[in-house]
Amino acid sequence: MLEEVILVDEQDNVLGLMEKMEAHRLAKLHRAFSVFAMNDRNEILLQRRALHKYHSGGLWTNTCCSHPRDGETVEAAAKRRLMEEMGFTCEVSKIF
Repeated sequence: MLEEVILVDEQDNVLGLMEKMEAHRLAKLHRAFSVFAMNDRNEILLQRRALHKYHSGGLWTNTCCSHPRDGETVEAAAKRRLMEEMGFTCEVSKIF
């Protein structure tokens, strides 16, 4: 099954859905998030992207990033992806 992203306008109003790779190829504005997990010493957990990724392969990046599914909140999606990618979840809060 192909992953779809939620297309939005500049005010985050939903415009529809589009297959993720197509949205990226066409530079369509869509909902996405980045998670920066920090410990009590304010250290940020980074990860190195797999070499085979279609963009930024092998580079160091945030703890995880992805896109919420249709009907899923960004906070729930962030917790889901943290568990899938990193094997843990934590409190999630929006910074900006």
